[in-house]
Amino acid sequence: MKREAIVFLCAAALLAACGGSEKKSAGGETAKDTLVIAFDGSPANLDPRVGTNAYDGRIWDMAASGLIKLTPTGDFTGDLAEKWETPDDKTIVFHLNPNAKFQDGRPVTAKDIKYTFDSMMPESFNSPKRSGYSVVASFDAPDDHTFIVRMKEPNAGIFDNFPFLAVPQGADPNVFARSPVLAGAYRVAEFKPDEKVTLKAFDQWIGGKPKIPNVVVRIIPDATTRVLELRRGSVNFEINSVPYDQVEQFKKDSNFKVMTAHGGAYQYICFNLHDPILAKRDVREAIAHAIDRNRIVRDLLHGYGAVTDTMFPPGHWARAENLPSYGYDPAKAKQLLDAAGYRQNGNTPRFKLLYKTSTDAEANQQAEMIQQMLKDVGIDMQIQSSEFGTFMDDVKNGRFQMFSLRRAGISDPDFYYTIFHSKSLAPNGQNRGYYVNPRVDQLIEQGRSTFDRAKRKEAYGEVQKILATDLPYISLYHRDNVAIMRSNIDGFEMYPSGFLLSVPKMTIR
Repeated sequence: MKREAIVFLCAAALLAACGGSEKKSAGGETAKDTLVIAFDGSPANLDPRVGTNAYDGRIWDMAASGLIKLTPTGDFTGDLAEKWETPDDKTIVFHLNPNAKFQDGRPVTAKDIKYTFDSMMPESFNSPKRSGYSVVASFDAPDDHTFIVRMKEPNAGIFDNFPFLAVPQGADPNVFARSPVLAGAYRVAEFKPDEKVTLKAFDQWIGGKPKIPNVVVRIIPDATTRVLELRRGSVNFEINSVPYDQVEQFKKDSNFKVMTAHGGAYQYICFNLHDPILAKRDVREAIAHAIDRNRIVRDLLHGYGAVTDTMFPPGHWARAENLPSYGYDPAKAKQLLDAAGYRQNGNTPRFKLLYKTSTDAEANQQAEMIQQMLKDVGIDMQIQSSEFGTFMDDVKNGRFQMFSLRRAGISDPDFYYTIFHSKSLAPNGQNRGYYVNPRVDQLIEQGRSTFDRAKRKEAYGEVQKILATDLPYISLYHRDNVAIMRSNIDGFEMYPSGFLLSVPKMTIR
């Protein structure tokens, strides 16, 4: 778009102030050989054996390859492994693609894969992912293209731990934290924490030469700045980093393309079942009926979400349908509270509850909405907002009655072991509400003990029905994914968890 010289100069000055130094076309838009993605937070460690945050993961979508990778439907497909078989319930045999290469040109061999996993096992290696392989008896590489995982006991959920993980033998975690040599579509050319990550196409990638030669990820924590950068063209792509109330302006602008789809990010409320009030199921059900989930989606998310009764989004193979559900019904909530022994005397609250959350603005808006809804049925809910680290320390150590958090997309239902099995009780595990149900334990163990998808679906379907009845959590909603890009960008494929796995196939016209 043609601009007057003085406007162009002002825009250039603004871009310099915001750290925008990417190559631009004459019209102020980023050059067609460069995709510039806005992140609202920074990666911390790019070594896939060590890093854990969501921003690390989105870089690995583009830069890393593992034995397998996720599909948009939550299934796994081959990545470095062309195929695999499970000769029994404790053995997985992967067959590597002989053409796979690391970004320095070295071939990827089974010995590299064995090194990747073996290097994570010693206590001296700082990998928070080590526990994901606790059931593994050995990693074996009988030849260059065969990798065998032998387990002590069956665990079909182990597949969740194989994407992204492939580093060459001898990889130094101190070097790979900033400058990893991986096997994905793009190599990391430069990583400046809290500023940007520069990626260059790896032409020998096993999936074929990426269509866009350069990708620059810019770290822009401020939402207003992200919107401005996107509008002026110094950023040409984002996903889930523009506030929902700003999306409509991009839908109305022909310079942009907006893609939306139901997502996998799961928002829930957790109850501390050690609390004498919340230990009563009638109280938990009353709270569920008192919360207008549809209104939260409408007013807080501007409609970009969907109420759910399970942690799996529509389309996920493990999702159960026709689960017990708790529609907005304040009268029913009051009846249940009366039945639980908490009758209201005049305007005096039935009881008080403390709801903990972070200082995040949206999280507090949601808390205030729930606070008013519970007040309407006679519950005095106090909100305590803390810096995120303090909030999570309270959550992990049981210092709460209620809290709400969001889980990123959950791929394998074995995650139920992590959050609801009695052996995963906090603080050592993530069963933070102290939920114990022997039948749920049995079903979770049954679900992980076989690779048979039909048997797993049956077991986890029953788990979902029991959880929707017992209500250790209130399932609130799944957030929609919203991707905004320049209208000349094509080929982006939406994943429920907002993954960037399709970037190598994208083009800029």
